[in-house]
Amino acid sequence: MLLTTIKGKKFESISNYDLIEANKCAKRIIAHAEEEGIGIITYYDSLYPEILRNCKNEQGKLDPPLVLYYRGDIKILEIPGIAVIGTREPTPNGIKAGEFFAFEFAKRGFNIISGLAMGCDTTGHKGALAARGLTTAFLANGLDWDSIYPKENLALAQDIVAKGGLLLSEYPVGQSCGRYGLVARDRLQAGLARATVVVQTGVKGGTMHAVNATIASGKPLFAVVYRDSADSSHEKVQGNLMLVQDKGAYPLKSTGIEDVIFQIENKHKTSLQPVQPSLFD
Repeated sequence: MLLTTIKGKKFESISNYDLIEANKCAKRIIAHAEEEGIGIITYYDSLYPEILRNCKNEQGKLDPPLVLYYRGDIKILEIPGIAVIGTREPTPNGIKAGEFFAFEFAKRGFNIISGLAMGCDTTGHKGALAARGLTTAFLANGLDWDSIYPKENLALAQDIVAKGGLLLSEYPVGQSCGRYGLVARDRLQAGLARATVVVQTGVKGGTMHAVNATIASGKPLFAVVYRDSADSSHEKVQGNLMLVQDKGAYPLKSTGIEDVIFQIENKHKTSLQPVQPSLFD
């Protein structure tokens, strides 16, 4: 815990007073977490997910969290995960697509990873739960119920835990959500996942933080493509088109579930085979 509490100071400048105060702070954090039923693991614990040790930020530098707070079943991190992410303002077909893909991946035994945000994140979690599967939400705030963000998804967060899922965070009890935390959180979604699926995003959407981390990590990236012109021309879908055209993302259609699994299992990128048109292509 001292590593987190005194982060930012050069080791040689840490005094005995600093160490004593840091130890007191760590004990308070642990006590508050225990009161809330929140667990804590560090980078050095056996329960720390191996895949997250190689977590990279957008610049491609290793940036795993030193401490993770969790609420729910930490053991589900042993299950391969797929991140399902995107804009907070999806189109109606975007909502259908997010729930569809999350449902299908969860049904096949994958842990659906997202960030509990409104919109596409919500569709990912709900799709997984509808399949009676598992889902993990990476949050940018403390995991006490009073700190959950957004408040509109408090019931969803509680449902995730009640149904065997997991809430994760770098932040201690009582920590509110801030912009920096949201950006930093995005690298963790990409870091924990074997592949990332973008449901819908604008060219400059916040989703791009997780996208860039996925690319920097060399993991498969998929962007849902839409047949309906109202969707394909929508502002919140232009990022999907850009990712396919310029960033090497695989175009994902509703018949492409097995293509995603193939990429995950083979750990290398190949061209997707043509598929039949369907609801989302």
